[in-house]
Amino acid sequence: MPAPPDPADEADPRREPSLGEAELAQVITRFEARLLARIRLMMGPAARECLESSDVLQDVFVEALRNLRAGDLGDERLFLRWLTAVARHHIVDEVRRRREGTLEALSSELIAAGEPSIAAQLTVEERRQRLVEALEELDPVRQRVVELRALEGWPWQRVAEELERSEEAVRKLYHRALLELGEHLGKDGTGLP
Repeated sequence: MPAPPDPADEADPRREPSLGEAELAQVITRFEARLLARIRLMMGPAARECLESSDVLQDVFVEALRNLRAGDLGDERLFLRWLTAVARHHIVDEVRRRREGTLEALSSELIAAGEPSIAAQLTVEERRQRLVEALEELDPVRQRVVELRALEGWPWQRVAEELERSEEAVRKLYHRALLELGEHLGKDGTGLP
């Protein structure tokens, strides 16, 4: 996905015009559920303490849609990948901002409370990030069935209705998607927490 639009491009007559309100609403509707599922997956316990997933979603859409042009949506997969990266950076920045100056105190509290070390928490975050990347490698239908079933917690019947397939078909899709995720996660020797 190309970098976010440069405001200097607005003077370029070859640049496509900005999207209107109706088009922006369609973009939000099309990507909202998938992006929210990814945001929830990326937000570990530390992020959940100081952030709401719906707030992150809103901030990401504000940032991403500010200068969005029709041509930026050419490849939905790349656009979703870019939105996911924007969300990841937003989460990391917010958590980092709130932790500034308190890292030593946090470490002391974690050790005193018998909580996992910061290094252990980072390992969990790295694994969570690898899972997001592996999800992005799945084909869109398998990706969607995992998002709906595992991340959103939908029952099989509702997933089947959403994807306009039989329950048996979505169960098989889900199983194959999990196998494929396992293969992707196994590439670099890391697994899930």
